[in-house]
Amino acid sequence: MKVGVFGGCFNPVHHGHLRLAVEAREILELERVELVPAAFPPHKGQRELLPFGLRCRLVQTALHGLPGLNCSLIEGGRPGPSYTGDTLEELARVLPGSRLFFLLGVPDLLTLPSWKNGLALTRKAHFVAVSRQDMGLEATRDFVRDHWPRSGEPILRERGWRRIWEWSLEGDARSILLIQPPFVNISSTMIREYWRKSRNLRFLAPEAVLAELTRKQGLVDRYWITRGTRRDFSAAEGLKPDPLRRGSVHGQ
Repeated sequence: MKVGVFGGCFNPVHHGHLRLAVEAREILELERVELVPAAFPPHKGQRELLPFGLRCRLVQTALHGLPGLNCSLIEGGRPGPSYTGDTLEELARVLPGSRLFFLLGVPDLLTLPSWKNGLALTRKAHFVAVSRQDMGLEATRDFVRDHWPRSGEPILRERGWRRIWEWSLEGDARSILLIQPPFVNISSTMIREYWRKSRNLRFLAPEAVLAELTRKQGLVDRYWITRGTRRDFSAAEGLKPDPLRRGSVHGQ
């Protein structure tokens, strides 16, 4: 079974995450994609990070009705930082016989040597680099050439509309693949900034996710609103206060 592994903070999950998961599943012909929220990301601060349980609930809400996409709670069962190697080992244990395909952006791939057991992680899964607007084939080719100089040029695999570049790595490492899905320029950072400014968040994340954030507004504000910042709901263009709950806003 071919399984995609898409890790991240998902703080919060948005349409860019979902579109990438759908694209990867179709391009790579995966049986499913596991979205894996990090409990304690080792390389990011915790100040704005929503509680793990809420982030998982938002991902589960977002995936409702999307076949082949699943939210994995695997990070919640381990103490300490959420290191990729530990996650891949645990997924291999609970999904015996599966081929794992770890998704990450090309900019993140280039930082792989700085990760815990960085380059050795390619022994645990195929690494799927996702092209960005300014980083794609050339950046990935240079990265592979620098770290696996005997791997040579990639093979371009084309089948119908699918296009995948694949490098077979040296030794017991698996492969690095490059895909070029459409770039959806939405980020969780953008959504948190819009939240702080009381801007309309429609079409950035699923409506059910936005509704859950609004229901949990008091909790969300504690993490996303910086000290001394006040949300001016009257300034939110096109949004109406909910008469049943002071301060909450439809459409966010």
